[in-house]
Amino acid sequence: MNPRELLQLSVAGFAMLLLTAGTGRAAEAPVQRMIFDRPQIPVPLPAVKGPRVGLTIQEAVSLALARNFDITIEAHNPRIRETEVTQQEAVFDPALFAEGTTTRSELDSNSRFFAGGQNSLSTQNVSAGLAKKFITGADVSLTFETIRTTSNSGNVLFAPSHEPTTTLSITQPLLKNFGIDVNEANIRLAGVTRGQSLQSYRGRILEVVDQVQQSYYDLVFAMANLEFRRKAVDLARDLLRRNRIQVEVGTLAPIEITEAEATVASREVDLIAAERDVQEKEDALKKLLNITSDLPSWSIQLVPSEKVAYAPVRLDEMALALDALRKRSDLENSRAEIEKRKIELARARQNLLPQFDAIASAGNQGLKGTFGDAIDRMSGNKGYSLTGGLSFRYPLGNRDAEANLEKSRLQLSQAGASFDQLEQTILEEVRRSVRRVRSDEKRVEATQVARRLAEERLAATEKKFSVGLSTSRDILEDQERLANALTEETRAVVDYNKSLATLNRTTHATLERFRITLDNPSRQEFKPSK
Repeated sequence: MNPRELLQLSVAGFAMLLLTAGTGRAAEAPVQRMIFDRPQIPVPLPAVKGPRVGLTIQEAVSLALARNFDITIEAHNPRIRETEVTQQEAVFDPALFAEGTTTRSELDSNSRFFAGGQNSLSTQNVSAGLAKKFITGADVSLTFETIRTTSNSGNVLFAPSHEPTTTLSITQPLLKNFGIDVNEANIRLAGVTRGQSLQSYRGRILEVVDQVQQSYYDLVFAMANLEFRRKAVDLARDLLRRNRIQVEVGTLAPIEITEAEATVASREVDLIAAERDVQEKEDALKKLLNITSDLPSWSIQLVPSEKVAYAPVRLDEMALALDALRKRSDLENSRAEIEKRKIELARARQNLLPQFDAIASAGNQGLKGTFGDAIDRMSGNKGYSLTGGLSFRYPLGNRDAEANLEKSRLQLSQAGASFDQLEQTILEEVRRSVRRVRSDEKRVEATQVARRLAEERLAATEKKFSVGLSTSRDILEDQERLANALTEETRAVVDYNKSLATLNRTTHATLERFRITLDNPSRQEFKPSK
């Protein structure tokens, strides 16, 4: 095969490669694009209408997953990171280029070959082509250029002349910037960052679900406390009524009425505070659920239809810790950060090498008086050029690359230390959450005993009062003890359930608790479990 045939075959082959190449990642499957819906749980969304809306905790979580602003905002990040992956892949996309120029000159000349003693020259230059960067680091371009020249010179063969050329150029790094790993580093980094955004999205969902549970249980307690305060006011008013009757018949001193009235006033103050607390807890839950779209909608009353209950659970601290280390999204993100630092370290090591490139170009050329004849001559390989060479560059001392390498090493070490620290933090969080659940179990059992004793004490005092063996002050004090005991018992049960919710969030068991499943992001990020 002669040089002309080799040149023709090379030009045709590289042209086809440039036209058919995508991102240059032929050996890999295409990057899957993320299309996913809002996270859901297999519970129908409740209808939010009317002055009162009853909600179970499952329905509250379902509403939050569908409407919460934090989830909406966080859901944008994976899509944003996906565009960054595309941007990095686009570096390897083929690019079309074109340029056209025209030049005309009339210059005095001391040559007898120019009529009138002036060199009249008119040139039109048009070029177009394809350029592409490959994952090996090679930059390849295929350029077609044609030059039309008109001159008054007496020693030209063609006036005007047409000179088309086709040139294939390639620059391939041999040391620095050579290879797939270094040239795909930015794509891999963007891909890891995209994965981190998915984990952060997952973590945000867990946080929101936990916040909804905490807020729901707070509202349950606030409403229970409101009922206790109302009952306390009713009991105080009933005692005041009975005292007035007894004072009228002369069996009780008037001071007993004063004490009862003071107690009624004090308990009404507590009732007002309890009513305000319910409204504040409602608004906090409304904000999380985002059920209101206008100001009047804030008047909707949320009513928890699910009472908190005390159901003791057995906890295996070691198993819970292992679950947390296996499932935690923040630990996955920390692990991904180490992977990113490793990629950057490998690139920094490669950048220590000198810039040493192979340069080659091959071209066909034709020259005739008409454009068609010039193209025919170029196509017939009548004129060609071949160029090859090497390029070398190395900064003395190479301090920038050395500093970047040391920086990458330190960042990798830092990421590893952060990972180890996070593991310790997670283990401490699990132990603290387990300890809190066990402590709340004991609190519930203790407050149950205290409430039962307070009920018995009040009943006994009521009997004594009916036969004149106790005073209204004794009854008021025992009523207050019972109200406080009921409040403490409810608070202990609520805290127990809140501690369980916190433990589930700490171990990332919340997804299983509400059956929220993570699916392939190329199809749907979250879907209801079957």
